Amino acid sequence: MALAPFLPRSVEAAGEQPKRLILITNGQGTDMTTWRPSGTETEFTLSAQLEPLAAYQDRMVILDGVDNEAAIRGPGRGHFGQGTMWTGVEVPTGNVRPQEMLGWPTAASVDAIIGARVGKDTRFPAYYWGTWPIATNGSNQGPNGICHYRGSEDPINPQLNPASAFDTLFDGVMGTDPAIGARLRHERRSVIDLVHGELTRVRTEMPSVDRERLDAHLDSLRELEDRINQVTAECEVPEHPGQFTESEVRDFDQVHVFTRLQFELMRHALLCDLTRVACFDWPHSEGYGNYMEEEGYRPFGSIHTLAHTMSYATEDLNPSDEERVIAREDMANLQQWRSKMLSTELLDKLPPDIMDNTLLVWTSEMSEGGTHSNRNVPIVMVQGEQFGAFEAGRYLRYGEYDPIDNFSQHTGGVPMNQLLVSLCHAMGLDDINEVGDATISTGPLAELT
Repeated sequence: MALAPFLPRSVEAAGEQPKRLILITNGQGTDMTTWRPSGTETEFTLSAQLEPLAAYQDRMVILDGVDNEAAIRGPGRGHFGQGTMWTGVEVPTGNVRPQEMLGWPTAASVDAIIGARVGKDTRFPAYYWGTWPIATNGSNQGPNGICHYRGSEDPINPQLNPASAFDTLFDGVMGTDPAIGARLRHERRSVIDLVHGELTRVRTEMPSVDRERLDAHLDSLRELEDRINQVTAECEVPEHPGQFTESEVRDFDQVHVFTRLQFELMRHALLCDLTRVACFDWPHSEGYGNYMEEEGYRPFGSIHTLAHTMSYATEDLNPSDEERVIAREDMANLQQWRSKMLSTELLDKLPPDIMDNTLLVWTSEMSEGGTHSNRNVPIVMVQGEQFGAFEAGRYLRYGEYDPIDNFSQHTGGVPMNQLLVSLCHAMGLDDINEVGDATISTGPLAELT
């Protein structure tokens, strides 16, 4: 009784939920003086920046002291750490950014490495969303804006337009008519019910020992049907997000609008098993608009004029003490809003069986925008209850980094490359012992397990 032709791929393999990985990146870091939790490794209180994620604290691993070492070693420091953080290799010299004489990284990012293995049977081994100004073209783009790479010198442009993402993802997936999905679910149930009925009719002709085995088989079929109903019910095409002009997509004031739309598409892509590696990039430092008042925070102007220069002390960029206070509050508010979006628009809305088998990792290429330091980048991980790779409910701090006094010094931090290996192992790629530059480090971040 071969049922495979009628089953969704994710249920066909005995119904066990596959592991999923979500990578979230924002540029410019945050205000590290108010980002850190307080307390001990296992008894800690989240900062105001992270408080919206409090419901997930027992599933969190907060890493304080991970250095984006590839950026620190190479010529592409600061914002160009975007190109090193997930690849683990330096941004080399080249002509992608002629003014800095920098090129594209020469390695695949960890998402592409993992996606090629865990997502090889899905429609998209990995999928990439973002909000403007993440792109390979434009006056201020390059390895300072692109985080993800298929391979050497092969950057991946995140999809910035939700309408285009919808068309790419859901073309041919149960159609756009909800009635089609309902009919498919009914047809799949009918197939199994038919098989169940046929087997029941022949049961009376079997010896008792065979009847017991058949009964066990029928029970397993019914359990499988229940899993099919659950998966196909979840895999429903969302509403089309609407059409947007290029100027609307590139409107800094609409970051909040597009964040919500993109997160909705990401959720449905994961539910429909279209991809198992989902990446989302918020803008880098020079792309924030005036939407924060609409989100319930104090309005700010251009992040670049305040937060981007909050720690500078040069003649041409020398903010006052008052401006620095405002800048740090703005950055903290922005990070708190991101925490809220991750909680309310993404994690809270994933069904438990999907969330339980998902790992979300959120970080930035630098610790603080004013210093452009690639040391001690903020990292928050949320692990589903069944994911099982790491010991969760912990705040791990390495070294003695201080965002004011020793932001450029090595004070005992660990390299990001070790975390990249740990992510591979967490997703089942146990044979991988190095990601990126092996002279930086090999092996996983041992303290995570």
